Amino acid sequence: MWSRYGDKRHLGFVLIGVLVFAALTALGYSGDFEDGMEEVIGGIVTGLFAVGLFFCLLAAVMFSARRHRMPGLAIDAAGVWWYRDRHATLVPWPAVAGVGVGHLRAPAVAAVGGSSLRQPKNHALDVFLVTPDLPAGSVLRAWSATEPAPAPTLPADRLRFVLPTGGDRRELQAAVARYAPKLWVGEYERKWTRLGMFGK
Repeated sequence: MWSRYGDKRHLGFVLIGVLVFAALTALGYSGDFEDGMEEVIGGIVTGLFAVGLFFCLLAAVMFSARRHRMPGLAIDAAGVWWYRDRHATLVPWPAVAGVGVGHLRAPAVAAVGGSSLRQPKNHALDVFLVTPDLPAGSVLRAWSATEPAPAPTLPADRLRFVLPTGGDRRELQAAVARYAPKLWVGEYERKWTRLGMFGK
């Protein structure tokens, strides 16, 4: 089974915050402040750093505890599983018309010289359904996206999961090749939009 959850980068940012505030708090605590106003100001600044450290530590614990409540996706022999709030919804392989990975590329006018803006970014898994019209109350609507299809035989509507890192697409392709190789449609460029990094 191949699976991913969408919170790894957020946890990384929180851990960086923990290190930064810990260092600042240690510097403030060990600072040699003069008596009077400087000592008061130093105490206040150190206290603020300590509060920031506390909230970063709290966030790190909460992210770890809530990992499986974050949106996630898994692929196995049964099909594609969509996770949200500890609930899993299966899209079986017979209901899938195609699976691919799209990426964004900034418009040429945004790239300057050797800028990396024109490099493929924000890779996302697209799952095209045989019957793309989802019921009104379907939990899968949270992953729904509509834009021009990468192939004439595929519908414009699809289910989309933004991959935490671009490197995940190789393992994803291997998983699809193992369970449903005929459904793999390859990688393609998605239509550029301001909300594209969020999967829309």
